[in-house]
Amino acid sequence: MRLAVITAATVAAGTLLSPAASAATAPPPVQAAACDKPCDRTIKDDYPYKTKPNVADPWNFWTGQCTSFAAWRINQRLGVTFTNRYKDVLWGNANTWDDAAKKAKMKVDKTPKVGDIAVWNAGRTGHVAYVAQISGTKIVVEEYNYSTAVAYSKRTIAANTVDAFIHFF
Repeated sequence: MRLAVITAATVAAGTLLSPAASAATAPPPVQAAACDKPCDRTIKDDYPYKTKPNVADPWNFWTGQCTSFAAWRINQRLGVTFTNRYKDVLWGNANTWDDAAKKAKMKVDKTPKVGDIAVWNAGRTGHVAYVAQISGTKIVVEEYNYSTAVAYSKRTIAANTVDAFIHFF
């Protein structure tokens, strides 16, 4: 009878690393997240369409806009195949995302989790952002087209200033 030896491996950002590689390049600890799996928690402008604003993206939003960035984060970080027709519901402008999520029978509330989408309904089109970190009553959001037109920004805000949080998990 042969015995198999099983060793531990580390999964980081979707890449399987050997135990030796894990020790040398161990990923930072993953905080509790909406996506219950090791996810990339890096906060940076890695949006692939930053140099191509205002064209249709693969998710049927306009590049450089908050909805396109949020859709990209949902796909890239959460591994959810999200488009402007997710769960047979049209998501449209940011100010309709919380209603679209409810129509799609998703959880929408006032309690943030990492990986959620923060929604603000004010203004002509509203705004959405990706919840990247949580610390007590403060959250760090990543977004496009907020402080500068068609550009990335991150900010720390009070969670209670957000109209709703859409949970994908």
